[in-house]
Amino acid sequence: MSSQRNQGGIVRIKELAMHVKHKVNLLGVVLEFSIPRKSHGTDYVCVLKIVDDSQQSPELLVNIFTSSIDQLPRVLSPRDFILLKNVMIKKHQAELSAVFYKDSSSFALFDGNSGSNRLPYQSSPQRFEITEAEERRINVLRQWCVGFEFSSGSNDYLLSLKDISERRYFDLVCKVFHVFYDDSKGLWMLFVWDGTDVPPLSIPGKLEDEEHNPLPLHIESSPLDLETLRNFFPVGTVLRVSTDRSYENFGRYFTATGKWVRIRNMSCQVSSGMWHGLLQSSSKIRLFSDNDNVVWDYMRRFRERISGRHGHMPIWTGPSSQFLTEVDWVNVASVTLMKIATQLQGNVRCCCIVRVVSIHPFQAEHYSSPNGSCEYTMKLTLEDPTARIHALLCGKEWVKFFGGSPPPDVLTKKIKMLLGMPEHEDGNDDTVRNPPWIKCFLHLKESDGGRNRVYYIRRTKLVTD
Repeated sequence: MSSQRNQGGIVRIKELAMHVKHKVNLLGVVLEFSIPRKSHGTDYVCVLKIVDDSQQSPELLVNIFTSSIDQLPRVLSPRDFILLKNVMIKKHQAELSAVFYKDSSSFALFDGNSGSNRLPYQSSPQRFEITEAEERRINVLRQWCVGFEFSSGSNDYLLSLKDISERRYFDLVCKVFHVFYDDSKGLWMLFVWDGTDVPPLSIPGKLEDEEHNPLPLHIESSPLDLETLRNFFPVGTVLRVSTDRSYENFGRYFTATGKWVRIRNMSCQVSSGMWHGLLQSSSKIRLFSDNDNVVWDYMRRFRERISGRHGHMPIWTGPSSQFLTEVDWVNVASVTLMKIATQLQGNVRCCCIVRVVSIHPFQAEHYSSPNGSCEYTMKLTLEDPTARIHALLCGKEWVKFFGGSPPPDVLTKKIKMLLGMPEHEDGNDDTVRNPPWIKCFLHLKESDGGRNRVYYIRRTKLVTD
């Protein structure tokens, strides 16, 4: 017990094996935390992982139970540390952990930055006093943190967005752009990004449903406002990640908006042909600073991606890709749909690499005119890794796109090619579509002070030979 006395009553993590089934005081840097939630009983719970200068691996698991969600610790920044008093040390098999009891334990959270205020920014409701010896230990730990490179976690389950798949649990290093409560779904949602593109998906369903039940343009029930969307990077997928219902007031207690994090133990599912991330009740968050090596590495790869003139193309295509369409101007760099939808204004024309995931009306007979008129209007739902939008193909541009006014059987074949449908299927069948990538020119027209934005496909021709 001499080290406990020497450290002002604080036991170092490396020495905890000598204190199993005893209550001790601990001081550690918080590397990872779970979001506060209701436990299976009447308490609220969060789980921390901490280290100190005596031991960085394995990280010590700390289970914290309180009677109110407001009494749980809320870690604000990377390298913040926590002083825990009167916590029980337990051992399961070979693994040590600490348990914080609501009626006898207490904590204080401190800013980990050197030179920060020495007072805690949050502490338990119980009277919390810091002794001079504890204050000295806090200063030692704060100085140790300066320049120390903490682990970003094991790579065993780490994936990037380009590698995700369904029914697989994984970790994701990403930047959290936004947190949003979806009133219609009664769930919180995170908007996260890692600089890569999610894999393209097949599109299920009947085309005939498009009139009354069209494919959604986004996972969230209502679109985000333009000001929020403009804070997202226009290249790379921004994945929507929903919480489960065990998280109460998630947005109030989630402190990582605008920061780089590692989300541990999440999963993905497919909804309406779009990727949708899911937080589990066991998910945890690891905070990073912008100067951490892992963040530098992700941003370096992203800058390398966008440095060339083809940097806005989906990573699933390339300069040598063969597309199903041709455009009038060949040597024009492409931009993403998110770029067009959020950052461009006025009447502008852009080249895009997209997939046509739906067409309305899809029946070729709709485009046959007995008097030879070519005033057709077709609504296409376009997507790339960053967004989905509706675009119109009208009049002479429709004729140019389809190479004249083909008879119904020829037009039907062309529409199926565009949608990635098997030739023997028709739009009334419940089938799966795998749309190919196409290149097209989009013309954005704004009205009503930019509040009304309409996209038109121009100067594009379908190539079927």
